[in-house]
Amino acid sequence: MPSGEGQPLLSQLNIRYSREVMGNSDRQSLRSVSSDTSEVAKELRKNLYRTRSSIVAQVGVITFLLYIFYHIMINDIIFFTGHPALNTFAVFALTQSIILVQPTSTAAEKQLGATVHGIFNLISGSAFLGALSIIFINKAAHQGVHFKSAHARLGLVTYVLLLANVLLGITQYWTPYVYGSVNRAKSLYKFHRVIGYVSLGFSFLTIAVSTATGYNKNIFGLKFTVLTGLIIITSIGLVIRIRPQKFQFKFRLS
Repeated sequence: MPSGEGQPLLSQLNIRYSREVMGNSDRQSLRSVSSDTSEVAKELRKNLYRTRSSIVAQVGVITFLLYIFYHIMINDIIFFTGHPALNTFAVFALTQSIILVQPTSTAAEKQLGATVHGIFNLISGSAFLGALSIIFINKAAHQGVHFKSAHARLGLVTYVLLLANVLLGITQYWTPYVYGSVNRAKSLYKFHRVIGYVSLGFSFLTIAVSTATGYNKNIFGLKFTVLTGLIIITSIGLVIRIRPQKFQFKFRLS
């Protein structure tokens, strides 16, 4: 890529990681061995928008984002507008964080992928927190009832899932010794993956059912069928990229 051309997030993180030996110490981080990140970043950018499945997912989620922001812009901008705007942007960033690591194979890809995955999730989490704050302040100002609609209840479940998964991901990667050992922390990765997909699904569903709220019916004007269609397109792109072997659940029969 020419030096004068705008660089994506992964290129901005073109640094050299130090080599870490994975021994038996429970205090060692899950950060893997890594080298020059230029080729690694290239592979991760391919994950984001250079494969057929990623293109399908990106078309779906970008159109989803633009559709909602179009309706935001054609209506009056008020304090409450920040709630749908931030939630939508948060879902977009969360989708990027998942596409990025679908899949990572080498130790270097896993290490850089985890770093950028975390950045996307930090952006997404901050936006979700802002959206939650806005709806609480708005409800308090109008003495509204919290968690009355299906949209609000699904939103609460979504926020709880997201918070739990963020905490799980951070502790698995940075402080694996809290789980007893590095290997034990690694064995919990599959739960982080599952909760991540479930959280994204609830995020999309929460936005879709917002079309039944009075605000949307009277003012905003989002169509359930349009949102559902775009969610399906995005989901197809994501599901194709799932690697079943990553979910190594083992059950013991007593």
